[in-house]
Amino acid sequence: MKRLAVIDIGTTSIHMVLAEIGKNFSYIIVDRIKEMARLGDDTFTSHRLSDEAMERGLAVLKRFSLLAKNKGFDTILPVATSAVREAKNGGDFLKLVRKELGLKIRVITGEEEARLIYLGVRHSMDLSDSSAMIVDIGGGSVELMACTPTRLKFVRSLKLGAIRLKDQFLKSDPPDKKMMQRMEQAVKQAIKKSLVKKQGTSLGSLVATSGMAGNLTEIIYLARTGRALSQIDMAVIDLQEIKEVEQLLRTKDTEGRLKIPGLDPRRVDTLFPGVTGSHE
Repeated sequence: MKRLAVIDIGTTSIHMVLAEIGKNFSYIIVDRIKEMARLGDDTFTSHRLSDEAMERGLAVLKRFSLLAKNKGFDTILPVATSAVREAKNGGDFLKLVRKELGLKIRVITGEEEARLIYLGVRHSMDLSDSSAMIVDIGGGSVELMACTPTRLKFVRSLKLGAIRLKDQFLKSDPPDKKMMQRMEQAVKQAIKKSLVKKQGTSLGSLVATSGMAGNLTEIIYLARTGRALSQIDMAVIDLQEIKEVEQLLRTKDTEGRLKIPGLDPRRVDTLFPGVTGSHE
């Protein structure tokens, strides 16, 4: 079996999956690891990756590549998305990683990112016979995918990621009403514009992916049951529960949000804009 390490260099987190590839592209996941490098902090206002962000990203990639090689995964495929794609000095980060670690990073488009997310969802859950909308809320972008069990019907990559919205609109802690209104209006306009030609498309289910959706689900389940969620995969939440969490987040500053049961402290400044984008 071929041993392969795939690294996803996202705007918020860097993920690595170690897999053994068999015949007919069958595979076994050997290990997964994720670290929140926050590569995109301030990138969408300055249009540059900061020196600190690049240092954090390089340090994580160094740990990941060393771990992969120590476990016998010598083939490493790193892929970068929104933050590196949009930064004016994204090429400098690619050169730095190649010089220091010998890794050649492939930068993909938002549409290719959406296609890969769809393939991952299709292989990990039963989409049944109806159409579904898959939503991936990242730090730099939000990917929307309308699909059937066998094909993608359309994809949209929107510049509505949680870190991007935070940096562009939420300038104080807590943000004032005008900031929140401007952010919500921007989200509504972007979604309406992207889906204007797709009105009337019938969807049987909505599937949310990403760590942002996972932490939202953890908060909801803890409030609902009083117990931590043992497994996030395939958990079901409803729109009203999402709106309740959003209302809770919008009224609190950082200190207050940190007291919300289940909230990941590393997402204390990004969960609110992420939740806003998820229910619009």
